[in-house]
Amino acid sequence: MSRRNGITGNMAVLLACVLLGACATVEDAPRGEAAYAAIPPAPAVGMEYRIAPDDVLRIQVYHEPELSLEDAQVSAAGMIRMPWIGDVSVAGLTTSEASDVIAGRLGQRYLVSPQVTLFVKKAVSRRITVDGEVREPGLYPFEGRILLSQAVAMAKGPTRLAGLDQVVVVRSMDGQRQAAMFDLGAIRKGEAADPEILPGDQVIVGLSRARAILGGALLAIPALATGFIALDGGR
Repeated sequence: MSRRNGITGNMAVLLACVLLGACATVEDAPRGEAAYAAIPPAPAVGMEYRIAPDDVLRIQVYHEPELSLEDAQVSAAGMIRMPWIGDVSVAGLTTSEASDVIAGRLGQRYLVSPQVTLFVKKAVSRRITVDGEVREPGLYPFEGRILLSQAVAMAKGPTRLAGLDQVVVVRSMDGQRQAAMFDLGAIRKGEAADPEILPGDQVIVGLSRARAILGGALLAIPALATGFIALDGGR
């Protein structure tokens, strides 16, 4: 039996589904316990945020106001420009690690035992998208941790006709978009756990809106399902 070359896009996913015996659409996104199984445990207490490009930092050098910066924006290359020492690479570092790097550079030639403190004033990379049947869809930055109910509240809450039992969370996992569905109504009543939403997640309220936003993408259930359904065309 001959095979045709050039199978791409949804056709490739369809072929994979046939071979695995597992085709689905967004309507079949896992719910209940299967959906919660996809939510990773909360980060360990004390785990620090890592600086990313476009973040805005406050850098204070003790007793050296001319070296301190109130609004230092991290460049696209992950650098900040400091007086005397020039560009310093900070992307991917925690605030304490970045403070140590800056103090080390200053201590090499200019200051004796410099004390540097660094604070993230604006964490641009910590953003989520809230869409669908909410009052103010959009891209929302946040600090610390955020739960699904809080994410929807950031968009001024669901509309009057929103399907609260059909809240889809889309997450990028291993380079592929995957989805799970949650019941916000049950969460609000305390009948279901409120899952943690992670930076980069997309929250879509309402199955019909999720269908429209996701473009009716063909879904492939991984052989070792984690609770999310994988969406074709990971980004």
